[in-house]
Parts: sequence; C-alpha cells; structure tokens
Amino acid sequence: MDPKAASTPNQEFDTEELARFIAELTWDLKGLNTVVVDLRGRVSYTDFVIVTTASSDRQMSALARHIEGKLKEETGVVPYGREGVDSGKWALIDFGDAILHIFNGPTREDYDLERMWVDAPRLDLEDKPEALYGRFDLDEFEN
Repeated sequence: MDPKAASTPNQEFDTEELARFIAELTWDLKGLNTVVVDLRGRVSYTDFVIVTTASSDRQMSALARHIEGKLKEETGVVPYGREGVDSGKWALIDFGDAILHIFNGPTREDYDLERMWVDAPRLDLEDKPEALYGRFDLDEFEN
C-alpha cells in the first residue's frame, strides 16, 4: 500500500488498497486462509471484510497488535474499535471501510462468515503465500 494513500483515518484513501494491505499484514505473522470479501454496495457499514485464522491465542493477539501498529505507522489509520483481541476465539478490529476478523479455527468454522456473503466477490490477492492456504487440521487450533 502506498503510505501516502492515508495519513489519517479522516483523509480520503483507496479502501481496496487498505483491505489488500491488511490481508498482506496477516501473512507477516502466518494468518491462515486470509480472505477479503468485497461488500461495496451490499452493506452500509463497511466496504471490505477481511477474515483470517490464528492458530493460538497468542498469535491472535500478536496479529492484532502487528496490524494495528503497521497501519498506524505506515498510513496513520487507527481502528475505530476493537473487540475480543484477548479472547483467543474471535477478534474484530474495525477500521471503518475495512473490518478485520481474526478467528481461531473452530470459531471460524462455526460462524462461517464467508458463507454469509457467498455471492459477494473476493479480492484476488496477488503473491499470497500458498503455504498459508488450504485445509488445516482443526485439532491444531485447540487451546
């Protein structure tokens, strides 16, 4: 993402670029099966939903801190709100036009947010690390 695209959360920026940047940041700490759902024109509360899986409570907290820190440092964007970051099950970080959901494996499977928007397009994430995509044994997500 071009760091000049947003220097504060109130300035205009390309929301698709922001969503892609958040997805890329999940890969830094091995977020699994990251998906970006394009909800522009479908809902009023956001343009993009990013969903990823953390393999442990610690990884969930680390992903949240890493993404919040990098966004603030490189774009000036800070979250409007955050929930569940220390729960180990489901963290939600609201960046306004992009909302990040970090799940543990069983919780992601239970809620299946992607199915809620099955007809919505997904962003094609270029250069995604294939090792972080696929079917993973959910037993490895037990805490």
